[in-house]
Amino acid sequence: MKPSVSSIGIVVPAFQPPPEQLETLILRIVHSCRNSSCRVVFVDDGSEPRLVLPTGVPPFFQLIRHNRNLGKGMALKTGFTYLMENYSPQVIITMDADLQHPPEYIPEFVKAYQLGKGEVVIGYRRRNPLYMPLPRILSNTLTSLIISCLTGQLVRDSQCGFRLIASDVLSNLILEEKRFHLESEMLIKAGWNRFTIASIPIPTIYSTEKSSINHWRDSLNFVNLIFKILKDRIKNSCMSASET
Repeated sequence: MKPSVSSIGIVVPAFQPPPEQLETLILRIVHSCRNSSCRVVFVDDGSEPRLVLPTGVPPFFQLIRHNRNLGKGMALKTGFTYLMENYSPQVIITMDADLQHPPEYIPEFVKAYQLGKGEVVIGYRRRNPLYMPLPRILSNTLTSLIISCLTGQLVRDSQCGFRLIASDVLSNLILEEKRFHLESEMLIKAGWNRFTIASIPIPTIYSTEKSSINHWRDSLNFVNLIFKILKDRIKNSCMSASET
């Protein structure tokens, strides 16, 4: 059992979110954080027109902007750096801006962390064809299996961006990816650094908007990521062995 979490950072990468969707998300985050000390950072990843937070937003919300689209991974890293340097939260929650991640589940992530289930806690969505597109089921199943094998831990939903990361994890990882494969890189490197990865169930929600994900291209990028990380790990192991 870990001590009570007194400070929570929340990072929301955003690109062209509809204003009404943004307002709904903010209201739900405010409600979910009413009993906690939260700092929420929206990272506008080059939206045109610029993302503007609604008037009357509580002061614990911050907005950071990239002048051009740099990718989800860079948006996450910008949020991580800002929170770690300015507020030093005990844990950081990441979630998307499209309402696929219900803020009402934030306390469940914190509870799982406090119970000692893991230093990284990932949302786990049911792979039901009625709620999740079939290409996403296939890619999610494959990537989750590969990352589970690489880390030696059960990773149920490697593609879910709704997750909790302890500040100790972020302090010990060097993350290099710029786009959404940073989320996979984080899991692999966290597992290799002996951090425990846990999962909690969350609803499976998909919007009717067409996904910007190109499954063939991004599958190849995932394979390239795996080879790059393995090559770096082997190289570092060889260098360590030669120094002894």
